[in-house]
Amino acid sequence: MHNINQLIFFIFFSSIFFSCKGQLNTNGSCEKKFKEARDLAYKNYTRQSALDSALILTNECMQCNSIRQAVVDLKIRLLITMEKYSEGMNFVDSLKEDDFMFKFKKKINYNNFRALLYTSQNDTINRNLVYREMANYLERYIKEEHVEGKEFEEIYNDLFTVQEFYLDTDQINKEIENLKKLYPEKEPFFDFFKK
Repeated sequence: MHNINQLIFFIFFSSIFFSCKGQLNTNGSCEKKFKEARDLAYKNYTRQSALDSALILTNECMQCNSIRQAVVDLKIRLLITMEKYSEGMNFVDSLKEDDFMFKFKKKINYNNFRALLYTSQNDTINRNLVYREMANYLERYIKEEHVEGKEFEEIYNDLFTVQEFYLDTDQINKEIENLKKLYPEKEPFFDFFKK
């Protein structure tokens, strides 16, 4: 009986030890694969084979919780670069809001893939409708949520990027002037977007 207890203890201890060791190797492996994917994507962005390899590595890293948001961001950038807009829509649709640094990013990324798909089909009317929808969503989000810090900068960056597709320079500059009055402490930030 004593030997059975020792054997059970040994098996239990071994399984914990090796599962923890495997988890550490997995996390290290994830970060290594992610770095390799990122290097392939950024250093060889014109080579299709490098982008394909980067996408495969990125897919392998999707289970890495410690770097999941960065992996999601890289995969979205890859799918845009590779012009895989339908695949991008399906990918973003499969994610949760907490897979993104800011929860508004899920809807914005999904709709950006929609707009890019319309662009690839030379359908500027529907593309502009999607961009207006995105801008309206961002403006509602700003009013309903208390955005500050990095999220504040990110959401306004996205908003001005989207508005460039359907507003002229004067309209954008007028909006910037209004925002500078509303947020005087952010004047240098908003000046960056002036045309």
